[in-house]
Amino acid sequence: MYHFSICMYSFRIFSGFHPYFAEQNNRTMNKRNRILALGSLLLATTLTWAQSDFGVWESVELSTKLNKQFELSLEGELRTHDYSAEIERMTAGIGLSYKNKKIPFLKADIGYSILGMQNPRETTIKYRDDDPTIPKHKNVDASYWYTRHRATASLTGSLKVGRFKFSLRERYQFTHRMAAECSRERYYYFYIPGMISQWDENPEYLTDAKTVKNDHKLRTRLSASYDIKGSKFEPFAEVEIYNQLDNALQFDKIRYTLGTEYKVSKKAKFNLFYRYQDYSDIDDISGHILGLGISMEL
Repeated sequence: MYHFSICMYSFRIFSGFHPYFAEQNNRTMNKRNRILALGSLLLATTLTWAQSDFGVWESVELSTKLNKQFELSLEGELRTHDYSAEIERMTAGIGLSYKNKKIPFLKADIGYSILGMQNPRETTIKYRDDDPTIPKHKNVDASYWYTRHRATASLTGSLKVGRFKFSLRERYQFTHRMAAECSRERYYYFYIPGMISQWDENPEYLTDAKTVKNDHKLRTRLSASYDIKGSKFEPFAEVEIYNQLDNALQFDKIRYTLGTEYKVSKKAKFNLFYRYQDYSDIDDISGHILGLGISMEL
């Protein structure tokens, strides 16, 4: 046993100095480091996914050319959230685009849509004025539906380089949120130093009125696509930034999108994509999205 230990010790020393064994040792360490790095990346990705939401977006768009310059479109969309267990919103919209042959790289469009939104069940805690570390009460609002009206105006510039196509779109978006009501349960917090520190189990039942709200945003989208020769697939990548016009252009959220367009025919195509939506507000949950869109020209 003693001899075996000395041999193992000698082998470790020798492997550290002999070129062959040193190289093998370095290869083993590099391989081990790569495995550890990959494991760390997978763990980080898993944790990021676990702390985010997941939803599915489905849309259908119908369009028709009114003449050589104007095109009319109708679109319907359904979105889910809460790991696709709940409907987030349903949308119906109409749009009109304009493109002049004298300026083929530029397109202008306007649109209107009505949105049926579902606000999820939400809990907020209010704290005491004299001590912000001690709760005063908490409100538990039930989920409720409300309506939004939205108007948009966009200008899109595009550029082709070989089989690549790049575009930049600037869009103004105005949203009018209608008033709504939801059921609220209010739980009071009882606190007596050294004696009582607990929530009341019997809530007070209230109705909370959600007031009308207007929202102005500037959306900047940069996209790139590649037309694969002899293929019906056209992959694309997009980055879109939302800024609040009514709050000194403060950053609101950003979307990262990877996807592909599949041309079924000259007048029909599918759009399949993955999107990550990152909010600036820590109270809003960022999310992963899988999307499928169908576009048809009449």
